[in-house]
Amino acid sequence: MDETEAILAGWREVEATGEAAVLATVVHVQGSAYRRPGARMLIRRDGRHVGSISGGCLETDVCRRAWWMTEGGRPTLRVYDTTSEDDAAWEFGLGCNGVVHVLLERADTEPVRQTLAFLADRRATRRPGCVATVVHAAADSPLAVGDRLFLDEGGAPRGGELCGTGWQSALRAQAGEALRGGRSRLVHTPAGAVFVECVVPPPALVIFGAGHDALPLVTLAAQLGWHVTIADGRRGFARADRFPGADRVVLLSREQPLAGLTIDGDSIVVLMTHNFPQDAALLRALLPLRPRYLGVLGSQSRRERLLAEIDGAAADLHAPIGLDIGADTPELIALAIVAEIQAELSGRAGGKMRLRDGPIHRPVEEIGCAAPLGEPAEHPVCALAVGDV
Repeated sequence: MDETEAILAGWREVEATGEAAVLATVVHVQGSAYRRPGARMLIRRDGRHVGSISGGCLETDVCRRAWWMTEGGRPTLRVYDTTSEDDAAWEFGLGCNGVVHVLLERADTEPVRQTLAFLADRRATRRPGCVATVVHAAADSPLAVGDRLFLDEGGAPRGGELCGTGWQSALRAQAGEALRGGRSRLVHTPAGAVFVECVVPPPALVIFGAGHDALPLVTLAAQLGWHVTIADGRRGFARADRFPGADRVVLLSREQPLAGLTIDGDSIVVLMTHNFPQDAALLRALLPLRPRYLGVLGSQSRRERLLAEIDGAAADLHAPIGLDIGADTPELIALAIVAEIQAELSGRAGGKMRLRDGPIHRPVEEIGCAAPLGEPAEHPVCALAVGDV
């Protein structure tokens, strides 16, 4: 179970019991910070919480202030600034030298219920979407902090206070650009600022081969919250009780090696059957589908034999699979595979962090005026076409 799933489980529990809770969401980051926009934490009245919004530096203060800052059900933006060199700036133990903006909202309000229900729906349907949340409203603005618009992967509105208003079409355009780029963004307007969050389902990993070395790979991927399918043609191996962390276990057909499986350009596929003819047959079927990641366990010479067998070329084939970390046990091999997949998904080379040229994280994308939240720019640039509001 990953963090988001744990938060959703906690929310369902407080909903069922009628217990009060506060949802804390990172909506903007300037400079360096441990967590990025979209990080969440669900806080119960007794101080228990699920999720995190920092590396452990802000949680205590947020838990202490969340209740009175949201008294009466009003959402509040709390800003933590550690860019100063003064001792006061290090009050919370932050060594990131950044500014973190945290939106605090009562979980029993309709906007928060809709948000968490939308996150759950996007995971259940395995489809992306966007949540546009007002995080700052200027004086005399028609916007209110906490107002939202929910959009599915095609840009169709799925509810929220801004649904059907003049803001809908402009936010729909921003959401489309954010989804195409795979990056959330903060949109500034003279009326306020809107956090446009990309909601993307966890990666879908399909593992061919249910041998003993697949066990730690399934376990590690499941801990990361990935949707894991294990597939094998052997009944004694393709068993749900053998892989409790897998979302699906599929018994393969020799005649139709991909029957019962959905593999497309977003899929992550790992071949670890330890069977050369089976790997060759699977590669013939998989290569035309162009999955986002396709890796094969085995040596460099085995890769060349496989490609010669199928009379093909695969520049993007990850074989030998995994990062070069000296892995020589099933657990370490699983770690090397998952690390390479994550690097591929993030567009990173997978090298040593200390040798990285540039910041660890890409700067948060801001559209419109560059004034800090809550401070009007001298010449604000409206990034949304909302003249008909």
